[in-house]
Amino acid sequence: MSSNLFYQLFESETSTYTYLIADPVTKEAALIDTVAETMDRDLNLVKELGLKLKYVLDTHIHADHITAAGEIRKRTDAKTAVSEEAKVNCVDIPLKDGQELTLGDKKIIALATPGHTDSCMSFVFDGKVFTGDALLIRGTGRTDFQQGSSAKLYDSIQNKLYTLPETTEVYPGHDYRGQTKSTIGLEMHYNPRIEKGTSKEQFVKTMSELKLAHPKKIHEAVPANLSCGVAKQQHVLHPVKNDGVPEVSAANVQKVLGRVRLIDVRRPEEFNAELGHIEGAELVTLGEPLMRFLEHSDRDEEIVFVCRSGGRSGQATMQSLQMGYKHTANMVGGMLYWNELKYPIIK
Repeated sequence: MSSNLFYQLFESETSTYTYLIADPVTKEAALIDTVAETMDRDLNLVKELGLKLKYVLDTHIHADHITAAGEIRKRTDAKTAVSEEAKVNCVDIPLKDGQELTLGDKKIIALATPGHTDSCMSFVFDGKVFTGDALLIRGTGRTDFQQGSSAKLYDSIQNKLYTLPETTEVYPGHDYRGQTKSTIGLEMHYNPRIEKGTSKEQFVKTMSELKLAHPKKIHEAVPANLSCGVAKQQHVLHPVKNDGVPEVSAANVQKVLGRVRLIDVRRPEEFNAELGHIEGAELVTLGEPLMRFLEHSDRDEEIVFVCRSGGRSGQATMQSLQMGYKHTANMVGGMLYWNELKYPIIK
């Protein structure tokens, strides 16, 4: 087997590159930026090469395609990973800037490169950098939606990516002109949007003058990718109504962690107290904070409300139903019963 095990794979509808990297000694592998439609192709390649898939990495929350990360995790032992800034509750590893993941004795280094979105990460591995939509070949990712910022993207490219060795090979998330790779040195000298000497003001002006249509799949892809690629209509909650309030057991909630949104409606001082809170739960206190949350959230999302014993979360569930939410439920017994069952907590 080659000492440099690497495959660049292509999905033609959205011109997306998926990358397979591996350590040839241990055969531990990672997939970067998978696409739902080409998942079977990628998993077949992993199997044919006799690899052990350890990670499924996403460079950001994609707007043009749906990731296969969640489905691959179901089929394999692989862990999913994306930037902690994406705030994806179902992900296994929320990545911090500079965090290292290992494949055998090789390291994948995660570099925070926001700008295209707040959650953009580039991955450095074995003389290569996988830049997602931050740095493209003779171009850059757009900055006009999903918390995009031309100023942040400039800093990410100039202060992070352009400080890598010039010989580092650049592998982007997309290419629309048939190019497959570049180098840091080539982009520093020939990228028309952002050469090494380009000022921040020049770059921001260039990006502000782009007139680009939104990706065709943005309204489908972004919500699905915030759920690790699992479409929201694939509901996993099956509540039972009690006096008109949909309820689910703590055991059922434990089974679907990462696939539903958990909203803890207790007070802040309770959240990290003796009873702790469930991993991935968001603190939104009953009252005005909860009302603001309900006014601005997705009414089709699956949400479980949690409190100390089930009373306040029952109120929250009723409020959500009155505001048009379709898939919300109260966790019976609250954190008291969760602790009785000895399920994991965070304090």
